[in-house]
Amino acid sequence: MGLSTDERAYWVALHEIDGIGPQRFPLMLKYFGSAKAAWTAANKELLKIGLDAKLVGRISKQRRQVDPKTHLETLAKLGVRVVTTADQEYPELLRQVTGKPNLLYFKGKLEEVGRKAMAVVGTRKPTLYGREVTERLVSQLVGYGFTIVSGLARGIDSVAHRAAIEAGGRTLAVMATGIDKVYPPENRELAEKITQHGMLISEFAPGYIAVPGNFPARNRIISGLSLGVLVTEGASKSGTKITAKHALDQGREVFAVPGPITSRMSEAPADLMKLGAKVVTDVADILEELKVQKIKEVRKVSEIEFENELEKKLYQLLKDGQEHIDELVRSAERTSAEVSSALMLMEVKGMVKHLGGMVYTRN
Repeated sequence: MGLSTDERAYWVALHEIDGIGPQRFPLMLKYFGSAKAAWTAANKELLKIGLDAKLVGRISKQRRQVDPKTHLETLAKLGVRVVTTADQEYPELLRQVTGKPNLLYFKGKLEEVGRKAMAVVGTRKPTLYGREVTERLVSQLVGYGFTIVSGLARGIDSVAHRAAIEAGGRTLAVMATGIDKVYPPENRELAEKITQHGMLISEFAPGYIAVPGNFPARNRIISGLSLGVLVTEGASKSGTKITAKHALDQGREVFAVPGPITSRMSEAPADLMKLGAKVVTDVADILEELKVQKIKEVRKVSEIEFENELEKKLYQLLKDGQEHIDELVRSAERTSAEVSSALMLMEVKGMVKHLGGMVYTRN
């Protein structure tokens, strides 16, 4: 049934007190019957239930400084909304997780996350290969109706969010800061786009800045919102593996993309595969493991309208992955100018993508 506006305000105020976390908050609710009753309880009553003197002191200070109803109104004016475990809108998959956040702050479209969300994570320093496979798999997942969940970090996270948006899909960014403190700062524009194509989500109150301990906490939400976690690239000692561990602890599937053995960024996926992660070389590997019904077939060459035989030839030459323009010129037996011109037009039409360095792949 959800909470009244009055009770919601006290949930938020209580949640924002340092020391009242996922375990203590429900116990206080159970004892006092409501967040409002817990907020207004006498100090001696708080001590009686086992809270230490320092925490009681923080609660007293918060009560003097914060008016819960005014605070909730201020959040609303900032475009920040709150969903709690008492609300039907609370993400169903996350609700099943032990140690789930008591409430989430969000900005964007609060639509049902559903049971078709996939976390996509990886290194902050991806290779060209890592970017390509992330873009390809995310685009395919979106085509099959998946929501893409990631952490708004540099590298693979950002690639995944952008690829989901470009594919016309929905993406959720779980933040390790308050929703108003985008980190890294260069992702502010991306964060704004995400609010138009999904949500920014955080368990941290607005104003919280990024500190190291926030990231593992953030990672448990990324995996908790998702059916599984897809790791595309990462070094052996990587925060990406923390997200994968959370996924395993939560009973979620872990997927890993194999990479070149000469690359450090292939270490995390390789380590996970040794531990039993599902090897992914195509979206079909994920669909098969999750037993997801195929709701959209991958575009077939016969369904694409080519302007001429050269376009068709180039598209077929790219069927196995990326190719440098020099190789395409040799294989197509045409001049560099002809191939370059054709590729430019194909890119405009969304048929191919330029990866940089005159390397192309199918879109």
